[in-house]
Amino acid sequence: MALLQITDLRAGYGSAGVLHGVSFGVREGELAVLLGANGVGKTTTLNAIAGLLRPWSGSITFDGRPIDRMNAERVVRLGLGMVPGPPGIFRELSVVDNLRVGGFAVGSRTVEHHVDRVLGTFPILRERARQTAGSLSGGEQRMLAMARALMGEPRLLLVDEASMGLSPAMTSNVLRLLDEVRRDGVTILMAEQNVAALAIADRAFVMEKGVIVREDEGSALAQTRAEVARAYLGTTTQALAGGKR
Repeated sequence: MALLQITDLRAGYGSAGVLHGVSFGVREGELAVLLGANGVGKTTTLNAIAGLLRPWSGSITFDGRPIDRMNAERVVRLGLGMVPGPPGIFRELSVVDNLRVGGFAVGSRTVEHHVDRVLGTFPILRERARQTAGSLSGGEQRMLAMARALMGEPRLLLVDEASMGLSPAMTSNVLRLLDEVRRDGVTILMAEQNVAALAIADRAFVMEKGVIVREDEGSALAQTRAEVARAYLGTTTQALAGGKR
């Protein structure tokens, strides 16, 4: 049984529909990628899962429990964490204070323990612990957003556009860290428009115009990444390079 199951999900903003019957599942322990161009509904899907957007219809279950009518705080306490799109941080707060904000679900008595644990996964953030988040590089800010989401010890981590605006080298670093997080036992669902993410994906779901149009193992899609980029992302050069878009 899937840890996360989405069935015939329909959602939008105001009267404008964005999702038109999205269905897929994510198994416990895997890293799945929701791949597609800008505006196809990837972020809307993550927002609905995270309790930030109330679906119009359809269902979302986490570990067999319906969550599509829960608010974001209840969803977090069940074990879901979200890394929002860039910048996804409180720029005026220090690195450590950003992490403390992310630790609201673990209780005040254990926050500092979790800060130390998370900084062990992101050594560069430990070096910059007292800096303001806004002074970090783009890649470091994405790492901080991930670290903050991990403060709640989620079973499932939702990651929105991990590589957006990053150089190919920094994209590789961020993807490597996400792979390590998955190896530590956290299930991950990424929304991406960069086919570089297929290199670490167990499975991938290609999204177009608010529906899933293709599903396969990440390794299989990675072998045809040029075709995938051309057919669904509207470009090959930038998507294949993993660079700034």
